[in-house]
Amino acid sequence: MSAWRWILFPLGLLYWVITRIRNACYDLGIFSSHKIEGNSICIGNLNLGGSGKSPLTLYLMKEFQSTHTIQVLSRGYGRKTKGHINLTTAHQARDVGDEPLMYFKHKKPQDEIHVSENRMHAIRKLNRDSNHILLLDDAFQHRKVRAGFSLLVSDFSAPFFNDFILPIGNLREPRMGAKRADLVLYTKCPSEISADTKKRYTEKAAQRGLSAFFSKIAYAPLQSVNGIPLPKATHALLVTGIANPLPLKNHLEKTVTVSHIEFSDHHEFTEEEIKKIHKKFDTFEATKTIIITTEKDFMRLNSRELLTELSAYPWFIQPIELSIENEPEFLTLIRTYVSTN
Repeated sequence: MSAWRWILFPLGLLYWVITRIRNACYDLGIFSSHKIEGNSICIGNLNLGGSGKSPLTLYLMKEFQSTHTIQVLSRGYGRKTKGHINLTTAHQARDVGDEPLMYFKHKKPQDEIHVSENRMHAIRKLNRDSNHILLLDDAFQHRKVRAGFSLLVSDFSAPFFNDFILPIGNLREPRMGAKRADLVLYTKCPSEISADTKKRYTEKAAQRGLSAFFSKIAYAPLQSVNGIPLPKATHALLVTGIANPLPLKNHLEKTVTVSHIEFSDHHEFTEEEIKKIHKKFDTFEATKTIIITTEKDFMRLNSRELLTELSAYPWFIQPIELSIENEPEFLTLIRTYVSTN
C-alpha cells in the first residue's frame, strides 16, 4: 500500500463513518428501500471496478435466455446521455455506455437492455411478469432498490476481506457490507489454488454468512473485426481501455510477444489515437503481427468513423467467458431462487 494512502487515513475514517451510517439507515428502515417484484438478481462488488461483473452478467444472461426473458439494467457508465434508455440497434457506446452495448450484442429478440441513473424510476417503467429475470449490473451500493438475490464479485488477487475503505484502499463501503449478498464469487483465480488458500477464502466468506465459489477467465477464439483471416502471428499489439488488462496480457504472452498500448477504463477512442496505434503497428513485421482488443473496448471502437480507420488493419477481438468451479452447485442456488420466487 502506498504511503500517500495512509496519509489520507483520516479521510478514510470519515468515509467509513458516512457509509456505515448510510447503510445503518437502510438496515433500520430509516431510509426506504424498494423491494423489486418478480425475479431480480444484483451483480456487484465492494471495491472499485475491474472485478469481473460484466462477464458474470453475460454468463447469467446466456444461462437463462432459453427459459426466461432477460432484462438488464445498468447505469450506463461513461455515456453522454441522461435518463432512461431502452437500447436499440441505433445506439452507440457514447449513448448508453460500453458494457450495456456489449450486453445488447448478446441478447435474444425477447430480451431488453436498459440504462438509467435512476434505477428505481426505470424499474417502475419495465413490463415484467413471472417469466422475466431482471439483472441489476453494478447495483450493490444502490440501496434504494433491493434485489431478490445478490451476487458479490471479488477479484481473487485483491479479495474484499483484505482491502480497506477508500482512499486507504479500494472499498466503496466497509467489509461488513458483504453480509447483504447471498454468495461471493471469487474471480480471475489462478489455474492452481492451494487447499489452504481455498479454505481461507471460503472461511472469510462463511464469516459473513456467504457460500464461496471460484471462477477463472476462459478465453474464446479470437474474432476478426473486418473479416481478415487470423494469420500465424508471433506478435500482438494489445490495445485496452479496461480497469485491469493484466490477465489478458499474461494470457497472450503464453503464445506471442505482446506490445501493450493501455488507456484508462471506459476510454473514448478518437480517430487520431487509432492512427497512432496503426503507426505503431507499422513499425512491426506486418505479416506476423495482429492487433488485439477486448470485446468491451470494441464497443467504443464500433462507430462508422473509427471502423473506416480499422478496416485496413488486422484487428481482432478477444472474447472472454467465465469458468466456474462447482458450476452445478452455483447454478442450483440461483435456479432455486428463481423457481421459488
